[in-house]
Amino acid sequence: MKVPYEQIAAYLSGKALPWEKAEVDEWLAESAEHRSLFRSLEKEWSFLKEGTPLSLPDKEQVWTKIRGMIDFPVTTALYSKQILIKYISLTACIALLFGVALSLLFNSGRGESTQFTAYAPLGEKAQLTLPDSSRVWLNSGSTLTYFTQSRQRRVHLQGEAFFEVTKDPRKVFIVQSGDVSVQVHGTSFNVSAYDTDPDIAVSLESGSVSLFNNKNGVVLAQLQPNQMGRVSKADLSCSIVADDTGITKLWTNNILKVYDNNIYEVVKKLERWYGVDITLENANPDSRYTFVVKTESMKELLGLLNKMTPITYKIEGKEVTIHLR
Repeated sequence: MKVPYEQIAAYLSGKALPWEKAEVDEWLAESAEHRSLFRSLEKEWSFLKEGTPLSLPDKEQVWTKIRGMIDFPVTTALYSKQILIKYISLTACIALLFGVALSLLFNSGRGESTQFTAYAPLGEKAQLTLPDSSRVWLNSGSTLTYFTQSRQRRVHLQGEAFFEVTKDPRKVFIVQSGDVSVQVHGTSFNVSAYDTDPDIAVSLESGSVSLFNNKNGVVLAQLQPNQMGRVSKADLSCSIVADDTGITKLWTNNILKVYDNNIYEVVKKLERWYGVDITLENANPDSRYTFVVKTESMKELLGLLNKMTPITYKIEGKEVTIHLR
């Protein structure tokens, strides 16, 4: 079943007809991936309502502007050794989403503002170029909303992304995730801020970034290259540790590195990576795992995991059951 964007828009606005609500409920019941996407869209909806009111511009003007400003994202699906590359046209997304103001928005009205949203489904990744020529890699299950106004470029991120930001002294670049903002000064860095993770992690490759508390504007940390700032979502306490960003951003090269993680952390990463739902049985939270996933399929990976810890498993489509013996 295709994503019912128009029905979701009506649902979130509180104006859905009974049949529209029923269609959304049916779509949500189909898979965890659909529910994850809905949560992301729900957050976008709330986020967009807090910003400058948007008006939908003329379709032809938007089409022309997008073709001139945005590269096609490249999404890589990692289900087998045969890496599948899919080119997804943003203009095609616009054709689907006109009038929805939800998953891809452009506002060319007063103040020369621009806004859109990109989403990388579970099991896939996306690469795109922003209108300011900055480049972004989106990890699985991540949503990025970008908008720019006269003196500011702002990104709202749920999930994980690696940024190569084009320097522009006239417009500051800010990445917002929850109660934390990262102010950027022409730099490259990684931000990991999945809803299910307790911390927001910012890893700096080059340049400099400042981490802020969104609630009161207090500076939480200023990072130098090869440092990682970890901010607790619970109390916004921040710690800075040494980090090899080359390893942290391995996922942008289709490599998943698991390092000293317990089985629950491993499962969470594998669910995002392969786009599956995993049920654990007889898990031992004290065991730690370190390994690298390159082009292995889910079945091949479970075979490798079995060599580290004896397991039995069952794969039924996107439903995976792992029993630790």
